[in-house]
Amino acid sequence: MKIILTGSTGFVGREVLEQCLKNPLLTTIVALSRRDIPCPDPKFKVVILDNFLEYPDSVVREFDGAEACIWCLGKARVPDNDAARKICLEYTMAAVKRMSDVSGHKQKFRFVYLSGGAAERDQTKPLWFMQDYRRIRGEVENQLLAHAEASWDAFDVCIMRPGLVLAKERNLVDMVKGLGPSVRVDKLAGAMIARALDGGGSQIVENGEIGS
Repeated sequence: MKIILTGSTGFVGREVLEQCLKNPLLTTIVALSRRDIPCPDPKFKVVILDNFLEYPDSVVREFDGAEACIWCLGKARVPDNDAARKICLEYTMAAVKRMSDVSGHKQKFRFVYLSGGAAERDQTKPLWFMQDYRRIRGEVENQLLAHAEASWDAFDVCIMRPGLVLAKERNLVDMVKGLGPSVRVDKLAGAMIARALDGGGSQIVENGEIGS
């Protein structure tokens, strides 16, 4: 199976890439990135994309035959609202529209999106902290779900909403973080890959359901 990845140089994205490389069911891995990602594995290819709002034909051609995308592009916190909207919302939906337009999918195209447990889909709900950023993340979820509903026969979405993401190796800091809702990065990555491979299940996966 051919899969598209983003955010492969980030904390979660790196783990997703490592597990994809080890998975025999994944025969072609295409990573969209602003810079090269050294990797000798013949099934891995980096496609350089300078602007995640614009997809030239040479990039779109790399989508042909892909059955899924795992979207890990983004940051846990973006203090500037305009930047947050651009990175979280505009980049994501620009990619979804281009990937949805590509013909040749043998089945529903599966889009696995890394969100967060604090994202708020209710845009009018009063929030006590990080109000704007949480609403932006929630708006992304709303637009993804709306796109999936409108393209029900061709596009499937799975939104992962982890709490704090912990390192694979146990450490003192993560022991404290783990007192709240949390998941280890390898478990999160494995769950995202499983959904990309198999599809089905709930469109929203909360922290406690990840990997269960």
